[in-house]
Amino acid sequence: MKFFRGLGQTKFYLRFPWAFEMATHPKLLDAVEDLIGPDIMIYHNTAWIKEPSDDAYVSWHQDNTYFGHDPCEVLTAWIALSPATEQSGCMQFLPGSQKGGLRNLKAPDIGSGNMLSSGQNVDISGDQIDPVSVVLQPGEASIHHAFLVHGSLPNKGNDRRMGITFIYHPPHLGQIGEGRTSALLVRGEDRFGKFDHEQAPVPDDDEGNAIRHEHAVTAYRGKVRELGNATVDRFD
Repeated sequence: MKFFRGLGQTKFYLRFPWAFEMATHPKLLDAVEDLIGPDIMIYHNTAWIKEPSDDAYVSWHQDNTYFGHDPCEVLTAWIALSPATEQSGCMQFLPGSQKGGLRNLKAPDIGSGNMLSSGQNVDISGDQIDPVSVVLQPGEASIHHAFLVHGSLPNKGNDRRMGITFIYHPPHLGQIGEGRTSALLVRGEDRFGKFDHEQAPVPDDDEGNAIRHEHAVTAYRGKVRELGNATVDRFD
């Protein structure tokens, strides 16, 4: 699990063929296409691993806060590799919260237990809805809009809770700010050229994959810093 720290915690679909294959599974892309159309790029991914009886949690946040995609036609697919239950600290959604757009942020929650490097902490003080637990079994997935407010509690179970997320968007989106980032076209075509094109990982070319991965992550981190995440490398 040491790889999923530092640069390894993001965009590792560019580093490992198995992660690329997971991100481009036809059933997953079919579900994404139903929601955003036939032209699909993957922008980001990460692993979410909670050890048993640990204090790790994820504060209330919106995925697009530091992506800056505009308009926010962005989806997150969360794939369970182990049971994600209330006991093990599954995700919790605030249903309908995506309809309000980007929210104001409270003071960052950068406690050692928060799995978000930014400590993003959106303001939910005005919400009158109860969180809904997203219980998943291994191999199941949930998909949510990148403005949906969500978080998760610590794993109080006896087994490790593991999941992987993949972020998808259509090619026509722009990004707030000046920095240019990259994405990987995984279905359809890109007729807009707003993102640099990434290359899928090449089997038996770990050195080349590592170089391309680092280049893409560097651009990604530059963008999230530009948009206000000053602690993106907090877990390096």
